[in-house]
Amino acid sequence: MQLIDYLAEQLRNSANFNSAVQIEPAAILWTDIECQWQSAMPAIKQYLPELVELGEYKPEERIGPAIWIKCAIAGVLEECELPKGRIPIIYLPGVGRKDLRAIEQCPDHLRPLAELQYRGCWWAYNTAGRDWSVGSFLTNPRVGLALDVAKDKKTQAAILKILPDLLETPDESLRGKKLEAQDFINIVMNDPAKDILGWLNNPADKKALWKDSKWPIFKQACLDNYGFDPDKTPLDAVLFKLCESEGEWQAVWQRFEDTAHNLPLLVECLTTIQPDGLAFNASHFLAENDKDENELATALQNFSDKDVNTIKKQLVSLFELHADRKSWLWYTLDLAPWLTILEQLTLVVEHTSIAFTGPTVEVMANTYQERFWQADAAAIQAMAVTKDINQQQVVADILAVIYSPWLEQVTLNFQNLVRAEGYPGKTSGSGEVQESTAQYNVGSQVVFFVDGLRFDTAKTLQQKLNKLSVSTNLKTNWCALPSLTATAKAAVTPVAELLIGAQENDNFTPMVASSGSEFSSYHLKKSLADKGWQYLEGLETGEPTGTAWVQTGDLDNMGHKQQMKMPLNIDAVLEDVVARVDGLLKAGWKNIRIVTDHGWLWVPNKLAEANISKNIVKKRLARCAILKDNIDTAELKVPWHWNENVSVAMAPGISGYVAGDYYNHGGLSLQECLTPVINICSKG
Repeated sequence: MQLIDYLAEQLRNSANFNSAVQIEPAAILWTDIECQWQSAMPAIKQYLPELVELGEYKPEERIGPAIWIKCAIAGVLEECELPKGRIPIIYLPGVGRKDLRAIEQCPDHLRPLAELQYRGCWWAYNTAGRDWSVGSFLTNPRVGLALDVAKDKKTQAAILKILPDLLETPDESLRGKKLEAQDFINIVMNDPAKDILGWLNNPADKKALWKDSKWPIFKQACLDNYGFDPDKTPLDAVLFKLCESEGEWQAVWQRFEDTAHNLPLLVECLTTIQPDGLAFNASHFLAENDKDENELATALQNFSDKDVNTIKKQLVSLFELHADRKSWLWYTLDLAPWLTILEQLTLVVEHTSIAFTGPTVEVMANTYQERFWQADAAAIQAMAVTKDINQQQVVADILAVIYSPWLEQVTLNFQNLVRAEGYPGKTSGSGEVQESTAQYNVGSQVVFFVDGLRFDTAKTLQQKLNKLSVSTNLKTNWCALPSLTATAKAAVTPVAELLIGAQENDNFTPMVASSGSEFSSYHLKKSLADKGWQYLEGLETGEPTGTAWVQTGDLDNMGHKQQMKMPLNIDAVLEDVVARVDGLLKAGWKNIRIVTDHGWLWVPNKLAEANISKNIVKKRLARCAILKDNIDTAELKVPWHWNENVSVAMAPGISGYVAGDYYNHGGLSLQECLTPVINICSKG
């Protein structure tokens, strides 16, 4: 990694927040009272497009006075459009934190920014609020780069003099030795490939930056070794040399492959560079990738009128044709979005091409855990990697043909087995649902509830958790029926034995047996406290020698709101869960048990409507209905988990008694009912 990568990461991470209890910071404030970083701002802005700088009005350089900055971060300036999805960074040269803290004494030119200290966050060296000096960023062993840098004035002056070049230097070239002034000066002179790429990324700015000392040296090196004059050779001709990568340019191309993610302007320029002749390396030309992407997009958009077998064959053939592009640089830069989509669609084809059923419910559940969860995962991922609404609709249309019929048949197979042998979960005071609470009363354990954690999503979460210093084990339970939060969450709490179900109810919420009150968050907290459990809210870590209940990661609520777009946001929710787990482990907890209430169905062409007579139901929900007492019906019936005298009708297949949702739950399917349990043990 280059030093600029670490700088960008540190800046952006300073705005990390817990979405469960905090709102997103309005901006990151970067004070630099000694103006140490200012000389490198043109280079830094290339890597951080969300950064604006306080100064005289120069909108083309993203520099302006305080009131202009307020407008820029509010997104109301056409002349300065900051990227969406990034928290703005405000660089304040010559300004210290204390200049903003005392609003009454705050200088007039800063006053419009003063309130951001309450809505934003600081990029600060420590809790005392010191500015990050360049030296502390390079040498700090805990949160800096931990480089061994001499402290003499000559070395410190050399660092600031070559700072723009230093930031674009790979960190490995600086580690393992004592760095002195000459080491930093050599950075300017000894990396022509980096210099050429930096110049190609922004020729005018680089020339202006180097004009006093480095430009003549750079120009002569280009003439002597690379066959072009940066003052005279057309830029397109130089870019063609880069893509052709012959002779000395081969090393430049290899360096480009390593650093292209930090050279966005150069990558954009390469879209117009076309290969010449018949013998060329297509993988080096972005225009060739773009041509293939356009052809692939056209092919995928023309699938709608073909049958399922034809589409499956064509998807496989298309992937065989385009698979080589996965090794191209452009794929790693996310510039091959249609290929990324096609890869996931091909996985859906692979995992849905075999009929999936079993002789018993348990055999079917085991087979799903061994292999067929991957069909659901690939379908979700195919939508998750889309970039815009056009791609989302194309993916939904194709999945409606290759995935939805499979999902329907698998669910009907499962329902037929349940009809024949019964549901394996708890029905009347005993059964497998209780396994999720059987080991709750162990020392130093957090029971961590994630709402709507489906099995395939839990597989992804497990992969993320394994990057921590932990061991993980993924098992399954059958959720309480119906697979709705009100019923199923209560069943996995440590206070489940205190609850009963009323015969007359319309929302499947159990009651506290001792009081007859409807079970709620208040009762959960109170009952946990009565049993000696800690209820940890926000980022609380509690006392790690006891037992605790934590809730983070509301996939269910997100699914109901986002519907078709739900897959796009799953990863962010899982990252929040991982961050919360990491915080608990660092606080001293040894065991964390992640549980959930239910899974869900995601149907790319929406739930179809299933008919059920109004005369036999008390209340109809999307995937189930409460039947009137003593009703005989052909509908698949199961007893309510909390009261077996309450009968629940289950919608057939992947339909719904209330149609039209892409996302819903409450019915009878492996995806809704087979719930994950992840046991996490600290290795520390």
